Amino acid sequence: MKHRILAVIVGLAVVPGMSSTAGAHRSGCHGAHSCPSDHATYKWRGKLCVKPASDKRTSAFKKKVRYAGLTYYCK
Repeated sequence: MKHRILAVIVGLAVVPGMSSTAGAHRSGCHGAHSCPSDHATYKWRGKLCVKPASDKRTSAFKKKVRYAGLTYYCK
């Protein structure tokens, strides 16, 4: 019984954090790789891209790209 209660509490704690990410990408473009990646996890139009605040962003991401009103940096 304690394990079930703990699982519910953990599940509820995770859901709010996921909702903001899901809301930002409702179109599913990341799953289809049809828009720039937020963290250089896939290539888009032959380029690796990151969002400006990504921890994966380095000085190598020099090309600034605007897509759907958002800014990305690509290489």
